[in-house]
Amino acid sequence: IYKMLDYIFQKLERFLPLKYRWILNHDGFKRYFANTGWMFAGQMFSLLVSFFIGAWLARYLGPENYGVLSYAVAFVGLFGFVASLGVDGILNRELVEFPEKRDELLGTAFRLKLIGGTIAIVLCVAGAFIFQTSSIIRLLIILFSLTFILQTINIISTYFLAEVKSKINVKTILTATLISSILKVAIILSGKGVIWIMIIFVLDLFWQGVGLVSAYRKFGLKIKNWFYNKILAREMLKNAWPLMLAAAAWYIYIRIDQVMVGALLGNLAVGIYAAAVKIAEIWNFIPGIIFASLFPAIINAKNTDLQIYKRRLKALYLLMAGISLSIAVVTTILAPWLIILLFGKAYFSAIIILRIYVWSGVGLFIGGAINQYFLTENRSRHIFLYNLLSMLLNVVLNFILIPRVGLTGAAWATLISYSAGPIVVAVMELLKISGDRKIIRN
Repeated sequence: IYKMLDYIFQKLERFLPLKYRWILNHDGFKRYFANTGWMFAGQMFSLLVSFFIGAWLARYLGPENYGVLSYAVAFVGLFGFVASLGVDGILNRELVEFPEKRDELLGTAFRLKLIGGTIAIVLCVAGAFIFQTSSIIRLLIILFSLTFILQTINIISTYFLAEVKSKINVKTILTATLISSILKVAIILSGKGVIWIMIIFVLDLFWQGVGLVSAYRKFGLKIKNWFYNKILAREMLKNAWPLMLAAAAWYIYIRIDQVMVGALLGNLAVGIYAAAVKIAEIWNFIPGIIFASLFPAIINAKNTDLQIYKRRLKALYLLMAGISLSIAVVTTILAPWLIILLFGKAYFSAIIILRIYVWSGVGLFIGGAINQYFLTENRSRHIFLYNLLSMLLNVVLNFILIPRVGLTGAAWATLISYSAGPIVVAVMELLKISGDRKIIRN
């Protein structure tokens, strides 16, 4: 891949001014560019395959059954913060700064996430019996909650991210996606129902876990060398609890609309709404790829040169804004064609939902960059407050707008709540960075 990159960089050099050409020959740039390229290509392929299979599933199930499936997934997602315990971001940062503590960090994080996953399953099952009367929805919720245990092994992917070895994660995701896609097609062709489909959803994480363990062992590393450190666990939880609460706010923030639509308008409405959301969110993997790939570079810049660090943060905000605006404009124009072609005429009313909802991606992209900044600055409490306020705004707006406006009310609630906080904070931070640069120049 480096030979390919060298060729690309040689071609690009002739179009750049002389003072910028050194960047393309910088080993660090090549490394992070290659890492990002692998992540982007892999995730893009995986999501496209999953998206088209998902659209086929939606056509096969119809809006009401698809709504049942989507509601169950969204309901389980509300408890995801308990399973994560907020340690993922802390683990990534610690692996970058203290790679020699790999076995201690991974072993401790694994134990913590295993405990969190078990608690999450218990809470999820209890919630299903308290808030649901449908036996089918209860069963779907219980099945999907098993992913909380299966995802614990995914801390290995955090290690590969910290080592800037995203190629390994990509191969694992691609393999799991292909296996699951084949099984989903088999389910559709055999005429099975939503329970079988949910089982395949659960197995997605199983295949990923098998691939990650296999890749970890190929590097000569052994899981049996992991060990649990009580002192480190307490320190991680001390730093992570604001992130866990922030994750709680975040999960509720991004899934409460589908849960509330189901509770207030029924399963058919959830199916229509979920179809629009599925198209709008297909691009949401982009921030995760960019953040995961560039996070080590941002941390290293913070530790070496504050001016480079600030420039990179500013560039990150602008990059997120530019990408998300481009996606929103194109999707708004193509919305009718996308809905009818992918989901069919039964989902025609999802067009207006998509045209509103897709603009929430602008706030989502910028908000992700803000969270990365707060994480780098070790301001985890700010992440919690930021996500909490956004979540509360989203819940309040859904309660007000859904009964009055219906499905479009849920879309407007998401757009407003996604956009308000990120845009205000991003503008403030950009002004702060620009002000600091002026002071330094003077």
